[in-house]
Amino acid sequence: MSKLIKGIILIVTLGLPVSIYLFLQAFGENMYALPVYPETAYVSADCGTVSAGYTVSKLTCDSTNVVVLGDQQTYLFHFPDPSKMDIAGEMNEMRRLVEETKPLDYRLITMSNEEQVDKWDKLAVSQAEIKYWVVTSACADGLEKLMNCQLLLSQFTLKTEGSKSRIVLVDKVGRVRGFYASAEKGEMDRLLVELDVLMQEK
Repeated sequence: MSKLIKGIILIVTLGLPVSIYLFLQAFGENMYALPVYPETAYVSADCGTVSAGYTVSKLTCDSTNVVVLGDQQTYLFHFPDPSKMDIAGEMNEMRRLVEETKPLDYRLITMSNEEQVDKWDKLAVSQAEIKYWVVTSACADGLEKLMNCQLLLSQFTLKTEGSKSRIVLVDKVGRVRGFYASAEKGEMDRLLVELDVLMQEK
């Protein structure tokens, strides 16, 4: 076999994968896009009408703005199960979340009651690598309404055993993009994948 033919085969062998990659980068479509909630409008007895284009601009308790969004920042709102005394497993999952997402730019806000806040605050301080992790009990008396009406959890309850701890993923423009059970490894694995996908959205 001549050197010319060998050279052509080598060029084709090396060039074809590169060409396919460049083509997909230019014209390919991401088939793994996260849903935007709610996908259709609905009416709730407790929350009123929620439109399909719903966005979160702020989280409010007793007419006080606890978190104001709209700063082009991705948010994870974490709600530990207030009835669960043993939170070691959930703490391990949250520690893993922080460790595995260090390069990503997002804000993590844990909202709970007075009894749990100290424990979560100590973990947040120990995981100082994350740019922004706030632990607060500011909405302790109004958490149910905040979770269900402002972050839509009542419409998208996860069928999980045991803990009712939840995380809600909100994108840079205030759209709700996902719901996760924060005490369960499989759910947190899903969050890690979907958070990375969301960060790559244009």
